[in-house]
Amino acid sequence: MKRFLVRLTAAVLAAALLLPLAGCTQGSGVNSFTWFVEELPTNLDPQVASAVSDVIACTNLCGGLVRLDAEGDPQNDLCESWSVSSDGLVYTFRLKEGLTYKATRGEATSYAITAEDFVYAFQRIFSPETRSPYAVEFSAIQGGSAALAGLADPSDIGVEAADSLTVVFTLTEPDDNFVNKLALPGAMPCDEEFFLSTGGSYGLTSDTTLSSGSFYLYNWTSGGLFLRRDVSGGLIDSLRLVQNTGPVQSAQDLILNERCTAALDDTSTPTSLRSVRYSDTTWCMLFNSQHPALSNTLLRQALVSAARQAASLTVDTSIYQPASGLVPEGLSVGSVDYRQTAGDPAPDLGNAYVLYRGARQTVTSSDLMGITILVPESAGLTQAVESINSVWQRELSLFFSIEEVPDETFDARMADGEYTIAIAPVTCTDGSVYTLLRSFGPDGLCRYDDVGYETLLTQSTTAANSTVRCQLLAQCERQLLAEGLVLPLFAQQKRLLLADGVEGLVFDPYGPVLDLTWTVKN
Repeated sequence: MKRFLVRLTAAVLAAALLLPLAGCTQGSGVNSFTWFVEELPTNLDPQVASAVSDVIACTNLCGGLVRLDAEGDPQNDLCESWSVSSDGLVYTFRLKEGLTYKATRGEATSYAITAEDFVYAFQRIFSPETRSPYAVEFSAIQGGSAALAGLADPSDIGVEAADSLTVVFTLTEPDDNFVNKLALPGAMPCDEEFFLSTGGSYGLTSDTTLSSGSFYLYNWTSGGLFLRRDVSGGLIDSLRLVQNTGPVQSAQDLILNERCTAALDDTSTPTSLRSVRYSDTTWCMLFNSQHPALSNTLLRQALVSAARQAASLTVDTSIYQPASGLVPEGLSVGSVDYRQTAGDPAPDLGNAYVLYRGARQTVTSSDLMGITILVPESAGLTQAVESINSVWQRELSLFFSIEEVPDETFDARMADGEYTIAIAPVTCTDGSVYTLLRSFGPDGLCRYDDVGYETLLTQSTTAANSTVRCQLLAQCERQLLAEGLVLPLFAQQKRLLLADGVEGLVFDPYGPVLDLTWTVKN
């Protein structure tokens, strides 16, 4: 989880992957923080929250045993201390005394936060009925995989309450990132009595939601989700997650006009605001492996090998930089930096013309008819595609039509697999290298259906060691590139713009995390 954590002046910045901004709504009070979301939160059950806005809300609404600091290191949150056995298999956490949940508008409740609540939260994670997205992260917990497969009862997993304030985790093998993972929403406490009292609506309404974090749920309406906390030391006292209802403005204008406190921006427009740059998107050339001609590996490899000979591709260099691989830089697998560990994944495919002649042993001229290159209008990459097309004509005597279509049409055709070759953004939506690579499955990008590839992905979910997981995922990335299914072209540059006076915001574009625990507004 330690990835792209950035310090801005004296502030800590770590936070959230959101989609391009169109607007925000004015916050109330000098210590409010307003953030635009594409979709309002719909589920505040931390064990199942996976949508961007749901995760952001749960991160601030709920407390965990630990919370990540400026450097991505775990600090005490609801626990006062923890210890690890010498073999790295047993983790013991001691909770702070007197912790209780809060109801809507900060009302006190009779529900105490105890060790049993963490035990129950993990039993829910490994219950097949819950379908928790966090089960894969905690695969090292003893008995977890068996419970998830329905071969054991979730109550038998290696999470127990030694007493009301002591939680003990037992692992089957060491996981060097286990403590950091306890900052994920799925690891936050769940009171069994309250959960059962909601009759299946836990976290779906204000009345069926409890707060265990520094913020509490103040209001949840069709206009947005509003969290508050008691004012202390200039800390942000309210978080507003809202949708835009005003005219379209630039990210900078939205902040300067005080319609929101921070915004994501994917332009290169000069700005006077503080900014943090990052890239969560790799623009790639994708080949649909279900097409009669492009199902031929040699043909795909020939096209990729030739395309690499294109000299300089004309693009806006303030937005597009050469890609270092399919997986964006800044992502980690557990405690390991993925790109640094995986290295350069680009394979040596050999001579393009030789590969092409080999492909033409089975690929006919009629098979090549109708191949087009699909490009979204707004990308500004058509000239670069024309350069690649020219290389194909020169080296292979092939030339394909370019289809530049509106973004909405492009998205629909990509989703339906209605393309042969496409210039498309591959975006990391949840900070997971596994999820990004999983998107290339039979029903996903390139329509890639390979048993060996799926086996490697599955093995990566059960390996507790970060380095081993990283190596398995790196094999998957190299396989996609070696078989000519995808050619990484550009890393799209984006930035977070931040209003003056805001410090201590935790921002990680790959989380998604938007943590205001330590945020102040001067």
